[in-house]
Amino acid sequence: MIYMFLFSFCATILSTFLGGLIAIYLQNINKEFIKFLNNFSLGAIVSFLFLELFKESIELFIVGVDNNILGSVYSLLIIVGVGLLFYIAHELIHHFSKHHHHDKDDKIACLDHAHIIDIDTNKSILTNAVFLLAIFIHNIPEGLSLGMSFVLNNETFPLEGLIMSIVLFLHNLIIGYSLSSSLKEINKNKLYCLFTPLITALIAYIFAIVGYFVSNIDIGDVTKGAMLSVSTGSLLYVLFIELIPQTYYQYKSKYSFIYILLGLAITALLLFI
Repeated sequence: MIYMFLFSFCATILSTFLGGLIAIYLQNINKEFIKFLNNFSLGAIVSFLFLELFKESIELFIVGVDNNILGSVYSLLIIVGVGLLFYIAHELIHHFSKHHHHDKDDKIACLDHAHIIDIDTNKSILTNAVFLLAIFIHNIPEGLSLGMSFVLNNETFPLEGLIMSIVLFLHNLIIGYSLSSSLKEINKNKLYCLFTPLITALIAYIFAIVGYFVSNIDIGDVTKGAMLSVSTGSLLYVLFIELIPQTYYQYKSKYSFIYILLGLAITALLLFI
């Protein structure tokens, strides 16, 4: 249990905080290094998602219903359905945001930092709550996946949890950097820029704890498979709607393919070992 609390804290709150520190206090940081971290973490998330979460969610369903075909179909239906629900929610939020009105042709990616600027410049409590939800949607599946990764194979030392923590540490380092940089651009003070992104990181940490404890309850393989399928489907949404566009529009490099490939290969190697 102590591993989950410690590693999850580092992967969510600590990494976001460090990313904010980099954005605020390291003015001359190498931009190519930031691009490397973002692209590498993208490849690592893709690797963990398809080699671990997909596999485990389907296997739990297969064991639970004792039928290979039905178990696979049930799991895939939940994964696809949840991914579509998250996508619809994202599109509705995007449609009513200021970011959408400045982006009629949808040529600019709808990223977390766009919504956080909307929050900062909009005085409506209801509207700000909707924008906060847009950011929280990003972090809920990450937190659930992280928490559940600590109990996937019921090992004494949760290697999958450690790997997922490292992957999300790198990813949230970039998220903290991006959000703090965006707030800094609209002339907010340093403490505001540093601590506002921690709200989103706290959501991920809370859901990591929820995912961990629920997974430890004896609720049956089908229920656990359904939870992991929900987490996998929502993380698929995050991957294709948030992470890939962010990489393309903000952190694209002539070495992007190599960085992503390194993230894929190293994470796959760790999982296979």
